[in-house]
Amino acid sequence: MWIMLTILGCLIAACALPVVYSWYDDLAAQRRRSSAESDGTPDGTRAEPPATLEGVLAAQLTSGEITRGQYQRAMAKIAERDDERHPLVVPPEQGAAGV
Repeated sequence: MWIMLTILGCLIAACALPVVYSWYDDLAAQRRRSSAESDGTPDGTRAEPPATLEGVLAAQLTSGEITRGQYQRAMAKIAERDDERHPLVVPPEQGAAGV
């Protein structure tokens, strides 16, 4: 009896899986269409492209053009370049009484 119920359950699951996956694919296609139409803005207007290198990298990361590792390496290079161009100058320490 348990074997019959197990087989019946497997058959029901096998019939239900294609329905669930097609439903999921339809939702994913609908999300792609809506994001392509509105470009991520609620009123349907297109956003201005990013003006900074960091903004461009963030946009590429969110759109899937670059991976997380590529983004992190690029940001590290930007930080190194910024450190060379504008080094951080720490003021000298003063005494305990501020002298």
